[in-house]
Amino acid sequence: MATNQSRTRRTFHRTGGTLRWAERPGGRDQKFDTVLVLVHGMGAAFRSEILLEWSEPLLQRMDWLARDRVIGGNSSHGVTIHNSDLVGDPPMITATVKFPGPEPEVPYAPTTIEHSVAVLEARWSESFVPMKRAQVFQWAIAFLWRAIIRMLAQFWGTMVLVPWYTLTNHPRSIWRNWRQLGFLRFLAIPGVVVIDLVRLILAFTAYVVVSAFVFALGIVASAILPLVSPLLLIPAFKKAAQDVIDGIVESIGDVAAWKERPVRAMAMRLVVRSALERARELVRDTGEVHVFAHSQGAAVATFALFEELTPSDYQVKRLTTVGAAVTLLGRDKWRGRPDVYTPVSDWLRVTKDAPVEWANHWAIWDPFSSGPIADTNLGARARWRNAYFPVPDDSEGPEEHAVHNTSQPFTDHSVYYKNIVQVVDPTARSVLGSRFPSPKPTVDYVDNRLSVVDKKSNGANMLASLPIAAILPGLPLTASWLIWVYSGIAWLVGWILGLIPGSKVTPESAQSAIGFLVSGDPKMPLSAWGWVISSLLLLAVLIWINQMVSWLSLRSRVWKRCPRSPKLWLLLWSIPRVFFVAGGAVALCVAVVHWGAPLGGDVVTWLCILIVATAVFVFIEPLIAPVPMIVPARGPAGPAAEAPAARRLLAVIAEDEFQDDLRLRREGHKAEREELQRLADERKKVRRDAAAARKDTLRSSRPSAAAKASAT
Repeated sequence: MATNQSRTRRTFHRTGGTLRWAERPGGRDQKFDTVLVLVHGMGAAFRSEILLEWSEPLLQRMDWLARDRVIGGNSSHGVTIHNSDLVGDPPMITATVKFPGPEPEVPYAPTTIEHSVAVLEARWSESFVPMKRAQVFQWAIAFLWRAIIRMLAQFWGTMVLVPWYTLTNHPRSIWRNWRQLGFLRFLAIPGVVVIDLVRLILAFTAYVVVSAFVFALGIVASAILPLVSPLLLIPAFKKAAQDVIDGIVESIGDVAAWKERPVRAMAMRLVVRSALERARELVRDTGEVHVFAHSQGAAVATFALFEELTPSDYQVKRLTTVGAAVTLLGRDKWRGRPDVYTPVSDWLRVTKDAPVEWANHWAIWDPFSSGPIADTNLGARARWRNAYFPVPDDSEGPEEHAVHNTSQPFTDHSVYYKNIVQVVDPTARSVLGSRFPSPKPTVDYVDNRLSVVDKKSNGANMLASLPIAAILPGLPLTASWLIWVYSGIAWLVGWILGLIPGSKVTPESAQSAIGFLVSGDPKMPLSAWGWVISSLLLLAVLIWINQMVSWLSLRSRVWKRCPRSPKLWLLLWSIPRVFFVAGGAVALCVAVVHWGAPLGGDVVTWLCILIVATAVFVFIEPLIAPVPMIVPARGPAGPAAEAPAARRLLAVIAEDEFQDDLRLRREGHKAEREELQRLADERKKVRRDAAAARKDTLRSSRPSAAAKASAT
């Protein structure tokens, strides 16, 4: 140990609930099976920020997968972190993952494989001097409308084309399964057509509203951007808006530099190249290098790998892109040169002799990735459709994963790391390599389907929160109750503050301080400010409740060793959706009845019927909506996509493969509980034995009665 002290790094880590010291060789002598290079997206990134953002969920999921008893895992398996150098150059985390063999003959097999992993980041946000503010805003005007057009094209596909394809494909799918449905198909087809038609109408209406909002926002931004730099010459404006403007420039400045300044763009790619060189040293000749890139980092990494470098020279075996702005940003722009970039053709050309897997994850509401990656718009649209309704085509591109992050516009781009089932799981499995057991197809299908149902349900809950929060405080009965609550809280606060020596606050003065919330009108007890504040407070409470429901749902669906039956899970997690959706419908109906008297009784009645029907649709839509599937990578010699057979969730759950997995999971959960109980009993026995030993020691140390008598 003393002779190797100079080449040994001692780190402190947690394993199995206990702390111990681990030693791993450091420096160039260390070799890893897989090195994952993380490339951050647009905007300034702090040192190790992207490393922590992705390594923590990935390593936690690897530990969960390795200890899964269904594949033979136990308490001896999992992740052991050896080094977490967050301030190095580059920052790097090293670990070893122990997991059972790929094909254990029986559950809980003792076969163990050790897989060493290193995760390092390529951070180019400080590799060049940023562009000036005026230059960034001048470039942003033209780029803004290109991004808006792509965004609306993506939303058109998600909000209109998917419902249209669903409407045209659902009846044929039901008719193809006539053997399972029998006579019921004559009843199922009209019902499904009505539901799909309602979905299409509502989605098209929502698309028109969203498009109008985005266009208005673009017009306002186009008018304001040229005036920002001159306005900053005004001291008052500069003081008020400096931080906001600097934040915007910091976010999009790197994008402008990538497109408009080839020298700075090269500096970004050099950072990626340096990280690949370091990764190549760590894996030597037998390991694999995986590249993981987000947003603008995907454009930087893709161009560096397939346009300038030879991936096989760096042992690159896989590229994973999430929220990739590859086709949005393209390559650096040289004046006088055609701005043409074909990333898919470059990928196929460079990796012809040494294949590099490419998996692209794009959220259905992500405005920056805007769907699959292809060299032409027609090819991208064809592969986009294949994610929902596959048809044979000749489009080329990487493996495409359409995912649901939040199921809400404008929020999908920055939360890929929270999508455990559709993003983190596949990435963790790819890092663990081919020796790690593959998931069962039926289990994978059910997990993906339940994940989509969960995300769409949370999005529906958020939408239902808006009418509840906006309408309820404006109703006289609710407003009177809120005034009583506000008055009671003010009285209590005033009484508490009045206990402070020298304080002049009284309960009455505290109540008078909130007088601006009250209007004095019995038809509308709350003032305008009172209504707005009450709505914001109620909305915050509803959002918090929805987030708690989402967290509990994720915990039960993803992290529990013994999940409930999917049927029971769907039933339990439908209860909060009933409260949100029904609450939104009731709020809208009460508002129509209360404020819609001038419309007439018949109009009010039909509006309420329409609201109730819409609420019923919103409730059942996540259960019957189409679920995106993985589109396989395809090159010139690859197979054409084929339309898979229609699969119903309840039918897949009933299959023997899924039921066997559920049975093994429950048996493993039972064995784990028994093991925990055994350990608890052992700890109790140790504590009892220690207590008995202490009593014996105290008893033996006390003088006997005879000794006390003789001493007396």
